[in-house]
Amino acid sequence: MKIHELKVQGFRRIKKATIKLGDATFLIGSNNAGKSTTLKIIECLLSNKKQLDQRDFYSEIDKETGETKVIERKIVIEAEFRNLPSNAESWRGFKGRVFKYKGENGSDGGLSIFYRKTYEIGKDVVVELKSLKREIKPEFTKCKKPQDFINAGVDSDLVNELFSVLDKNIGAKDKINLEAIDEIWNVSDEEDWFTNPGGIPGNVLSKLPKFLLIPADSSAHEINDVKSGVLGKTLNELFEDVRSTSDNYKEAQVHLNKLAKELDPADKASEFGKMMVSLNSVLSSVFPDTQIHAVADLTDPKVLKPSFEVEMSSNIRTTVENQGTGMVRSAVFGLLRFRQQWLSKKESDDKRSLIIGFEEPEIYLHPSAANQLRDTIYELSGENTQIIATTHSPYLIDISRKPKQILNRFHYENSHTTVTPFSVSDEYKKLEGDDKHHVKMLLKLDDYVSRVFFTKRVVIVEGDTEDIVLREAISRLPKDIQCKVKSNCEVIKARGKASIIGVVKYLHALNIDCFVIHDRDTGCANAEKFNQPIENIVGDSGKVVMLEECMEDLLGYPAPSSEKPFKAYKHTQTWGSSWNDVPLKLRTVLNKAFSEYIQ
Repeated sequence: MKIHELKVQGFRRIKKATIKLGDATFLIGSNNAGKSTTLKIIECLLSNKKQLDQRDFYSEIDKETGETKVIERKIVIEAEFRNLPSNAESWRGFKGRVFKYKGENGSDGGLSIFYRKTYEIGKDVVVELKSLKREIKPEFTKCKKPQDFINAGVDSDLVNELFSVLDKNIGAKDKINLEAIDEIWNVSDEEDWFTNPGGIPGNVLSKLPKFLLIPADSSAHEINDVKSGVLGKTLNELFEDVRSTSDNYKEAQVHLNKLAKELDPADKASEFGKMMVSLNSVLSSVFPDTQIHAVADLTDPKVLKPSFEVEMSSNIRTTVENQGTGMVRSAVFGLLRFRQQWLSKKESDDKRSLIIGFEEPEIYLHPSAANQLRDTIYELSGENTQIIATTHSPYLIDISRKPKQILNRFHYENSHTTVTPFSVSDEYKKLEGDDKHHVKMLLKLDDYVSRVFFTKRVVIVEGDTEDIVLREAISRLPKDIQCKVKSNCEVIKARGKASIIGVVKYLHALNIDCFVIHDRDTGCANAEKFNQPIENIVGDSGKVVMLEECMEDLLGYPAPSSEKPFKAYKHTQTWGSSWNDVPLKLRTVLNKAFSEYIQ
């Protein structure tokens, strides 16, 4: 079971938003836009928390007084869970509350439920499931007592579990428990939301996925602290499991019992007995008829407790504190995931799904290590595990991946957050033929292309020559303007004129604003034929600039036959250090491409 869609209203910065989730989900966007808040929302959804702090309710600053005022006094969290097991309709309290959804191409997709929690300031949470309206069957309408339902054919064990007294009329408070007896209800086709489904919210919650949050500050103590750290807890619990079934431990207990006899205080010939005689002699001389009794008991399994020495190694073995923070944090991720799955198996709950909320996995990691962790996240997601990560790193996203993944871009503006979901794999499927191959090649070739999801505007150029010239020109802008351009825009190489079309299609499908700069190539038929298709696919002639005929012509020197990017770079070094030293024709192009930032 996995969360397919999450609707949020009134939680912290999020006034109203819809968030899509896949096997692997990445929450991206600027700082303080609501990414970590989303993980807290999921934690609330999947916990039994009854109330929220007033600070969790959506607030705004009063322009007149400067005070922070609560605007939304109600928080609503609604989730659609998909991929339910085939027996979900038989779960207690779920009759008429399990729906079918369509898969790709209109095929049967599977089973889903809609689960909602509503928090109001100072009130306990209201838990609801979307339901088809129920009406009690005629043969049960006259039942007043729990025993009446048993007499009418309802399973006695279930009734005994739900009601403590069988021969007393069911009161108003206990009537909700009847909702857990599915066999007494007829189901209609009319949809509604039902409060307190299954008789008790915990009954429904026990079927939903478990949630594991790995916060940004998880660190070495989780591995190094043998008492409260997650590794120490797990190692000791594993040891207890092994000890309880071990023949070696049983044999050891025989010898421990013999050792206990050697410590018998009644044996006055033993050192232990001599000590007790001496001690009680002194005590009774002060307090007559008073004695101390000490008996050695070695039958308690806790007598045998292991002492674990934990080290880590890269090139050498050291204590955990002496290893890199990024490596330690990655180990904590793996450890927490194992522990949660291991506990589920111990509780005979191994079929229950796990959702992992991972705050900024890339923290402290070298880019290559971030890439490796990204691959691990993709590999671990799916089946019974859903991973939702917040990130500021393009190294953590591979938008050419086949498994279903979804990006959600968070943007904070005008006092609240908006969320734009990007279903990467679905949009990629919309590309056809050569377009798909061009985009796939580009995504495999350049990890930096993932930066398009972290920016407001993408400027697409043909290749390395245009890329280096634009970057050198931008570096000569006044500092304040340069910062705005670099913060809000990305220059992306399409690596060929033909592939511009596929890249633009892809960005448009993801609702990303883009501007194109390419050569006009008059007289070169194989290249010139793409000019009109590029303008057509961009859809706005004001967002396309054709260089006459190429970058070298624009800069005023002959196009070389080799080393074009290097020679373009050398040419830019002849410019001065200010914006006015950049050739006028190039400044004109950049004024159009970055019109919101360069005036």
